[in-house]
Amino acid sequence: MAKAAKKKTKPIKKSTRVSARSKTAKTSAKSIAKKKTAKPKIDPLNRKNYTSLSTVLTVGNIRRAADFYAKAFGFNVRVMMEGPQGPMHAELRLRDSTLMLSPESHDHHNLSANTIGGTPATIYILVENVDDVFNRAVAAGGKILMPVADMFWGDRTAMVGDPDGNKWMIATHKAEPTEAEMRNAMQREMAQGGGTAASAGSESEY
Repeated sequence: MAKAAKKKTKPIKKSTRVSARSKTAKTSAKSIAKKKTAKPKIDPLNRKNYTSLSTVLTVGNIRRAADFYAKAFGFNVRVMMEGPQGPMHAELRLRDSTLMLSPESHDHHNLSANTIGGTPATIYILVENVDDVFNRAVAAGGKILMPVADMFWGDRTAMVGDPDGNKWMIATHKAEPTEAEMRNAMQREMAQGGGTAASAGSESEY
């Protein structure tokens, strides 16, 4: 039986090989160029700079307010955006939280708590030592709204008003009572007639 004739493979011409390499090089160059010109991916939640929730306060004087928050609570100024009439926006940081400040403007109905005559909101701020921070806030010009007291939910707290009329409840977490313990502690405070401030100014029981 005769052997099947071997198919002759045509040698690849040098020009074809060069052309193929050239196309590959062009494709690679285009990919590199695209990578260089591609815009960075934007995080819609801007987690690099902010957490889920940020507070914006309207104040009569941004610089004065920023100075108070730095002295009283330890905030650091991250942004102070200047405008024709002075600062028009500021951002302060405390640990992982951002506090934004906006200037009061009657024309834009942007009013401070003092101008409105009060505020329904209270900012709850956790600190290492509530007694120290409370004293520092009062020394910086804060108004005493509630002296330092042990609360039935396990925090030792106090409350001050800032120069713009905003309320700040300062707290240090001291204990984690059960629901029954919290209920009993609340009943004892009510029986003493002082509510949650019954033990105001006392030494911590925790």
